[in-house]
Amino acid sequence: MENTQEGQTEKQIAELCQRLYQHPLVQGKGWLPNLFWRPANRENPFGSLRVNPLELEVLFAAICGENSRARNRLEQENPGRAGFIERSIAHGELPLLSFRAEAS
Repeated sequence: MENTQEGQTEKQIAELCQRLYQHPLVQGKGWLPNLFWRPANRENPFGSLRVNPLELEVLFAAICGENSRARNRLEQENPGRAGFIERSIAHGELPLLSFRAEAS
């Protein structure tokens, strides 16, 4: 999952997720960062992602009403997954996102 279709690297998608997390509509959900990220340290809750970055970006973009930059790549890798996430958010549900094991 190195590069997305639009030329975005996984790191860039992860940074975008962090920016979208700060959006008032996402903040209004009351989700703590540790639901999606492993803390880097006590002061920085945004360490490594616990979940698939493409799925998380689609989720946050759907909440914010923005066009997702990772949607096409996610649909290529897992057809129907982006639509499922978007529909879940539209129905007020938090879909289960794919877990990412911690890098050794």
